[in-house]
Amino acid sequence: FGCDALGLVNEWNNKAHKMTGYSKEEVLGQNFVQVYITKEFRASVKRVLDDAFFGKETANFEFALFTKDNKRVEVLLNATTRRDVTGAIIGMIGVGQDITDLRRLMEQEALLFQAQAANDAKSQFLATMSHEMRTPLNVILGMNDLIIETRLNSEQRTFAEQVKTSAESLLILINDILDLTKVEAGKLELVAVDFDIRQVMEDAIDSVAAKALGKGLEICSYIGPEIRTDVIGDPDRLRQILLNLLSNGIKFTKKGEVYLLIEEEEETASHHAFRFKVHDSGIGITAEGQKKLFSRFSQVDSSTTRTYGGTGLGLAISKQFAELMDGTMGVQSEVGTGSIFWFTAVFKKIMHATNVFPVPTLIIPKVREGSPLTVLLKAENETLRLLLTRYLEALGMASTSVDSLPKAVLALEENPGKFDLLFFCPSTKDVNHNPYAASQSNSGQQDYGSKVDLHHSMTVLKSKAHLWPKLETIILCPIKCLSHASGYRDLHRCSIVSRPVRLSALHDAVVTCAMRIRNATPGLEALVPKSKEDVQNMQEFEKQMQEFENPKGRSWRILIAISDMKERIVLRAMISREQLHGEQHQCVLAGTGEETIQQLMLEDAGWNHDCLIFDTNFKDHTQQDIVRYIRDREAQALFNKNKKIPLVLIAAIDPEMDPNDSLAAGM
Repeated sequence: FGCDALGLVNEWNNKAHKMTGYSKEEVLGQNFVQVYITKEFRASVKRVLDDAFFGKETANFEFALFTKDNKRVEVLLNATTRRDVTGAIIGMIGVGQDITDLRRLMEQEALLFQAQAANDAKSQFLATMSHEMRTPLNVILGMNDLIIETRLNSEQRTFAEQVKTSAESLLILINDILDLTKVEAGKLELVAVDFDIRQVMEDAIDSVAAKALGKGLEICSYIGPEIRTDVIGDPDRLRQILLNLLSNGIKFTKKGEVYLLIEEEEETASHHAFRFKVHDSGIGITAEGQKKLFSRFSQVDSSTTRTYGGTGLGLAISKQFAELMDGTMGVQSEVGTGSIFWFTAVFKKIMHATNVFPVPTLIIPKVREGSPLTVLLKAENETLRLLLTRYLEALGMASTSVDSLPKAVLALEENPGKFDLLFFCPSTKDVNHNPYAASQSNSGQQDYGSKVDLHHSMTVLKSKAHLWPKLETIILCPIKCLSHASGYRDLHRCSIVSRPVRLSALHDAVVTCAMRIRNATPGLEALVPKSKEDVQNMQEFEKQMQEFENPKGRSWRILIAISDMKERIVLRAMISREQLHGEQHQCVLAGTGEETIQQLMLEDAGWNHDCLIFDTNFKDHTQQDIVRYIRDREAQALFNKNKKIPLVLIAAIDPEMDPNDSLAAGM
């Protein structure tokens, strides 16, 4: 558009018409500023035009005008002086650009940036607060555990256990909120390391076993031994999902079982997909309740929170973790019959290695030519029987299963010599009750029912042992009863394995029994080390292991260098209560990097500690400084001339921290 020296419009093109809605006829001869510019910008636009009238050009001036239909348009204006042939100023030319959409986008970006900055600040605040909260909370848990192990009356023990339960719940909540914050901020990145899915599965089951057995529940897991389970992915996040689903299953199940089943979903040349299923026999969930399950801070109904506790965060976070693993999560449930929570996850294959626990190593020595090892399995729980049967058959054994002790005794009596091995699984029911309370019926005869406890069952087996002297026995004992089961290790040909059982432990126990059977069988070569070199190698290995566990044949002298005083005290108390040959371990404390260095410098005659435990929070020295100080003096033979000192680093979970850096530094 153009204006004359008086500010009246004398030029108006089609683009101006389209942008403002005013035609050329409507505009020509009108005062541009007074008629078409809003009062808010009238003075500033007039100054721009006046500058052009006086020969001063203006570029990129932004203002707003309203169209004929009262629509606001953001305009970017460039004003240029117009002169005649003599050079005299006769008006101005204005070039305007509609930047409404651009301005809206810039405002949105500014708002997004502000929101992102606020979210980053929130994430940093929560990360800092979670660390600051977890430090005293860990002290509370540690001190409380020490109190629980002292002599307490029933009321005091109830109080202490309530403190432990509440503190653990608070710790779970803090961790969930921190994870949720990272997911929302898009800062939660999965690591990619080599790991074994079977090991993660068995570790997760072991972590929740005590809680399940404490409620009298059976807990077990299964993944086919033939499935390759070495993959590349994030084992910690996978374990977190499994622990959440298993813990929920245990929480909402009063009787029966909770078990984890892992199946091969799909395999490509480079990736491996798995389906994970957590089954429980708990209260079940309605169809309406299932719709709320994976929402944040949501539970089936308010009574669930009052009865079972929880925040409703765990499943939402677990689902997001599964989606980060290119999978999904769902549930199948029916009220009163239990639930199946499942999720899928995709992992990269390891191309350069074989399985951590490969199938070819699952070999049981032959005890006779032409027939497999025969097993009688007694397990009261149907799921446990099925899973153990599948494992035993995968190991090449022929199994017969029964669900009660009297049926097992009957099978052994009616089939003398048929079975090489008895697998016995004591009931998980009432594992917290006195295991030495023998069960007697009114007639004075022993009750061989399905609910007999460990002591009663072992008493029966010992009384019958003379009838089958060649029978090997493996007791799959609930982990909470192991201390009681140790009293039965003198039972003839008896091995005790903790339950939930790991495939490797199951395999090793069977191999041990098979070797005893084979070595006692005429005509078969005994499986023992025969050469002098074999014996020397075994003795040397045992010696090295003993030195590793206790290098000086005495209690340890440990330097604890941790910045937080309360954590130092708790750790010292925990270590000091551990004894070796009746002698307590000695602990020396340091609270700063400088104090740690001073402790090291006090050792004029050389390093006099067996181990250093330290953290990453020193302000005066980094952990690398301390490690370098020790390793340099070891290299100069000033410290511990024989071997390196164990350096144990305690570090908070930090996704930006690479453990390999610490290992490479000598920790």
